[in-house]
Amino acid sequence: MTEGWWLDRVGLEAAIVERADGAYETRVDVSAVRIEDGVIVDVRRGERAPGDGRRVFDAGGMLLMPALRDMHIHLDKTFYGGPWRAPIPGRSWLAEEERLLPEMSEQIPVRSNAILDLLISKGTTEVAAHCNVDHIVGTRNVERLLDVLRSRADVDWTVIAYPQHGLRDGTIAPLLEEALGLGATVVGGIDPARIEGDVAKALDVTFGLAVAHGAGIDFHLHDGGSLGLYEISQILSYVERTGWQGKVALSNANALSGASPDTVRALADRLAAARVSVGTTVGVGGSLLPFAALEQAGVEVTLGSDSIMDILTPFGPGDLVEQLWILAQRTGAYDEWGIARTLHYAAGDAGRWRADRTRAWPAAGDQASFFLTPATCSAEAIARRTPRRYVFHRGVQVYAGKDL
Repeated sequence: MTEGWWLDRVGLEAAIVERADGAYETRVDVSAVRIEDGVIVDVRRGERAPGDGRRVFDAGGMLLMPALRDMHIHLDKTFYGGPWRAPIPGRSWLAEEERLLPEMSEQIPVRSNAILDLLISKGTTEVAAHCNVDHIVGTRNVERLLDVLRSRADVDWTVIAYPQHGLRDGTIAPLLEEALGLGATVVGGIDPARIEGDVAKALDVTFGLAVAHGAGIDFHLHDGGSLGLYEISQILSYVERTGWQGKVALSNANALSGASPDTVRALADRLAAARVSVGTTVGVGGSLLPFAALEQAGVEVTLGSDSIMDILTPFGPGDLVEQLWILAQRTGAYDEWGIARTLHYAAGDAGRWRADRTRAWPAAGDQASFFLTPATCSAEAIARRTPRRYVFHRGVQVYAGKDL
């Protein structure tokens, strides 16, 4: 145990109120927060640090925002942190990945660290890393990425053993099992119909591994239309059959984007009952999940960077606040309340507002992972993408930025 320290003169959101003119306005208390051993232990709203001899960090009135969670990112397959290169047009990306996997795998120690530094500078201190397990590199990517992640104390992480090129008639299953033994804690899956060619067989293997090892599951689901909806329904049936509620996530789940409202509502109710989360990446174009319907049903929706500067795209800012900025625009959230309500997609429960427009976070017992930004409220921080001046992870400062 340590005596801890005080974060003083920091802005804490308290409530969003509706003014007489119909506009929303966020009430912020300039406060003091005490942190010990990586945990918030005392929150004194509207007060200053008491001068009790503990170290004081003066926030200068900046806003406290919860650290962000990148719940879908490929740290092992990137050009970021290396020489510039853009995708070659007209090539099959899967074939191109097979060609480049050995090179990218060798660069994991450099490039994955570079991406992590980028994410942390944007306020992210938790990642769910989908890591290739395949016929080219075997489990080498998992081994190398785990070495990187275990060497860092500035980020929380989960590694998903991801069969990007499919189970290949079951030959990849032993490699997935090996990856779980190395330290991955989630079994990945990919389009059980289009890629695997046999939905029941693919789900048998994936759920069998997960149940045998007490692991989570995360499926990449790119298929749209009735095929994609069938895959989601079958996965939910397996969750119900195996008792794996609360341990399964769907990444992309593209079929939900074009489904009818009645279909979305029915699947959303099943997703919520099975506590299956849905992860997505919000871009300037392309399909968009039915966020409102999923949220209304109680489905957890998360955001992730997915690919950053790799064989698929030369882009990728690694900034979840930017995704919230795009999401607010694409869903028509233009008032202060609407923009603020998007925060939980990137920050989890720490970013949630209550129905009465009050905030529970931060409170004693919460993990002390957050960032400081020169904004009057979270809506402004999102709409103006204000700089993350300081980032803290479990009570330790892990980034100090400079305005350009």
